[in-house]
Amino acid sequence: MFTRMVEAKNISMVDKYYDRDFILVANGQTQDYDAFHAGHAHVCSTPITYAGRYDDEDGSTTPITLPGVSGSRRKRPDKTAADIEVMFVATSRGRRIHRLWELTWPDRSSMKAFDNNV
Repeated sequence: MFTRMVEAKNISMVDKYYDRDFILVANGQTQDYDAFHAGHAHVCSTPITYAGRYDDEDGSTTPITLPGVSGSRRKRPDKTAADIEVMFVATSRGRRIHRLWELTWPDRSSMKAFDNNV
């Protein structure tokens, strides 16, 4: 999902992977589906690039929840890449992500590189 949607900057994949009642809580800040979609749509129009990495040994899956650990690297042209570690728990509904709780380090909301998603 990260490769197909975020790394590829393919905004049309949000509808494939996320429920219309989707809620994201990341480091205490909450976004609904529309805000999440708008943020990703904005990033798709910028030169920012992403690269993901996954810890397949961490977490377990059930039909309802998926805990895990992942990381990503966000890079703007001519800037130093920002590495983010993510611990998350996701729930699904109808094969789409319904709720997602994340703790990131460093906290994306406090990083200047993430101001206004640019």
